[in-house]
Amino acid sequence: MPSTFHILLIAALFCVLTFLVSFSLVRSGIAGIREWAAANAIGFFAFILYAFGRELPPMIAYEAANGVYAAASATILLGYRRFFGRRMPMGLLVAGVAFVMLAIAVFHYVVDSFALRTIVVSMFQVAVCLMIALTVFRSRQSRRSRYPHLFAGGMAIVIAAGHIIRAAVHVAHPGEMTSLLQPSPLNMLFLSAGTMTLPVLTLGAVMLVHDRMMATAERAANRDFLTGAWSRRAFFEIAEREIGRVGRSGQSLSLIMLDIDNFKQINDSSGHAIGDLVLVDAVLRADAAIRSVDYFARVGGEEFAVLLPDTNRVAALSVANRLRAALETQPGGGDGRVPAYTVSIGVATLVAGEAFAHLMARADSALYQAKAMGRNRVVSSEDVAGQPRHP
Repeated sequence: MPSTFHILLIAALFCVLTFLVSFSLVRSGIAGIREWAAANAIGFFAFILYAFGRELPPMIAYEAANGVYAAASATILLGYRRFFGRRMPMGLLVAGVAFVMLAIAVFHYVVDSFALRTIVVSMFQVAVCLMIALTVFRSRQSRRSRYPHLFAGGMAIVIAAGHIIRAAVHVAHPGEMTSLLQPSPLNMLFLSAGTMTLPVLTLGAVMLVHDRMMATAERAANRDFLTGAWSRRAFFEIAEREIGRVGRSGQSLSLIMLDIDNFKQINDSSGHAIGDLVLVDAVLRADAAIRSVDYFARVGGEEFAVLLPDTNRVAALSVANRLRAALETQPGGGDGRVPAYTVSIGVATLVAGEAFAHLMARADSALYQAKAMGRNRVVSSEDVAGQPRHP
């Protein structure tokens, strides 16, 4: 059966492993990772001091060991706060660690009580874990998926509950456990559970980092790097999915194709940097003019597409005209450097059994007809000779 000494050494080893895992993620640049790695490095030294407490001077074995462990917990809290973009006054963390060390000294030299020292340490851990849980659960807007948040926040609450139980046992039976290294079954149970605090909180942190990295990778794959609109590849996948849904539900689906008029002249006269500003400005204006359920994508250099679920021909034409008006800018639009520009728009509504490629070709034909008619206008595919007509 392992002794308390062995349990503490295993805890120190876990800190090394979680440090290496955390440190491997530092190059991602995500806030909080450096603090989580540092917390485990500090935790390693804390568990070593605990394990060799009987061989060390009392001040190191009591005040220093508990202070170092409190610093590790405070640092992992700091990591969570920074990960979610929330402020954490360093003075408050330093004061908390200093309070723990002072209280340990009082209950070591003034009133020598292992129970009171344990209660102080446990209550500090409760405060840290509850602040972590509160930070995680308040940051719902940053969630990509629920599980990493539920795990990190839930485990923080479980750990806090464990420390409350530990403190309550010491209040009820103050003389039953007299040393951290005491080999009694109850003490070893609390010690074993307590040594998992840093690794478990770090595991939750790593899950959150992985979730964010996946979200970043998906955005890079699915979004146009310049404008933030849906990429061509992602747009085609969405369109095929929506056409499948229309086939099952019988709802309408429309497509808008739009092109910035005379874009080559803008690039030639003002430069490609200004041309990029026009593209970004167009996306920002378009996003404000369409619904949240619509999909706006960049499908070519200056060509964009808007997929309109549950939208018939009449409604699609209304959206297209609203877009045309929203994108008809005056000089100095956007950030003050965007030149005046307009767009031409083609609109097509899905016919039963039609493939997306054919729907897009019809909307494209309507777009080119709008350009041929003088630009800065909306043309429906039904108005183009040879195109199918429908209500």
